[in-house]
Amino acid sequence: MSTISRQISVSCPPERVFSVLQDVSRLAEFSHMTIAVRNAPARALQKGDRFEQTVKVLGVVFDTEWVVTELVEGSTLRFEGTSKANGRAVMTQQVIHEGDGSRVEFEVDYDPPLGIIGDIADKVLFERRHEEATEQILARLKQVCESVPAV
Repeated sequence: MSTISRQISVSCPPERVFSVLQDVSRLAEFSHMTIAVRNAPARALQKGDRFEQTVKVLGVVFDTEWVVTELVEGSTLRFEGTSKANGRAVMTQQVIHEGDGSRVEFEVDYDPPLGIIGDIADKVLFERRHEEATEQILARLKQVCESVPAV
């Protein structure tokens, strides 16, 4: 299993950041890899909710089914996902009050598809690209959250 951990400071209240994260219909706004989100609830996520995400990574399209396994209102979202190619992931997003804004901590633990072959390919070819993609997603999340007008 591989792990990627990153964090970013966001200049807006934790409630605003969490509301963006909790609305998975907005994933494509900050995740450049996201092609589509299907079967998501038409409300903020709750524990036990399921949805499907289609992503494109290095030209390859993957469908993943996610389930919300933990939700602490305003601070923590944890998802477990399985791709149709037998990849598995656990993604944790935490939003922490920090000064006048927030800190978003993002961690993903994943097993690539194809067993040992997938593990080797991930270490040799893809791991750094996954890390860069995570950094891009967080930077875009910051832009999205900071562009929302205060209410």
